[in-house]
Amino acid sequence: MAEIVIPFQEEFKPAMLSGRKMATTRTKRYGYPGDWFLAFGKSFVLTQVHPTFLDIVADSFYFEEGFDSTNEFIDCWDGLHPRIKFADKPRRLVYLHRFIQKEVDG
Repeated sequence: MAEIVIPFQEEFKPAMLSGRKMATTRTKRYGYPGDWFLAFGKSFVLTQVHPTFLDIVADSFYFEEGFDSTNEFIDCWDGLHPRIKFADKPRRLVYLHRFIQKEVDG
C-alpha cells in the first residue's frame, strides 16, 4: 500500500466528499488496490483498478463516476480530453479506478 497522486478537478469536490463519486477513469493506471491518495483534504483508498474500454465506462459506470447520464460523462471526458474526444476513440483502453473515502481512527 502506497500513497499515490491522482489529480482531480475542483468540480468533483462535492461528489467525492459526499461519496457520490466512487470512481475515476484514466488513460493510465495510477495505482493498485490498497493504495491511497489525498483529494480535497480527505484520504481515499483504491478498492479496484481494472482495464476496460471507454464506451463501457460511459454506458455502465457513469453513475460511479459521479454523473447522472452517459452523456454527462461523455461531455466531461471531452472537456478534459479535447485532442482525442470520446467520439474519436470510444474503444480506447482506459483504467477504471474505484475508491472509497478512508475512515480515520480517533
